[in-house]
Amino acid sequence: MKAHISDLFILEQIYSTEKKPYDIIKGIRKKFDADYKPSTGMIYPSLKRLMGNNLITKNEGRYKITEAGIEYFNKNKENYEKMVENFTENKIFFRNLRKSVLNLIDVIKESDKDYIKNNQDKIIRAIDEISSRISKMEIE
Repeated sequence: MKAHISDLFILEQIYSTEKKPYDIIKGIRKKFDADYKPSTGMIYPSLKRLMGNNLITKNEGRYKITEAGIEYFNKNKENYEKMVENFTENKIFFRNLRKSVLNLIDVIKESDKDYIKNNQDKIIRAIDEISSRISKMEIE
């Protein structure tokens, strides 16, 4: 089973105590000093996936980690901690990246519909090219 970061966020939150989804979100937000707030659109699919894999149980709206969930979290803990450390060390970068991506989306949304229709392939290619260039930076 592939480790989803959202699943690991949740498992960490309920590792020692049962929680409702709202409290899970609050706990994750607190962990990241409010720089990251997961949406319910991320939490509920993760909860469903975790339940489907018998990693958590639900009782009266509260979620509890199972023995299998504890094993799964512990198995993925080192990689999870590296991802969290990367996020916290680079939160200013990620905040600026988010602003840039949202700006790009706004520019595209505000563009003339004919412009988008006539240039959508070029726009997608340009974004793909930037992604490729960024991934190659890591190699160099």
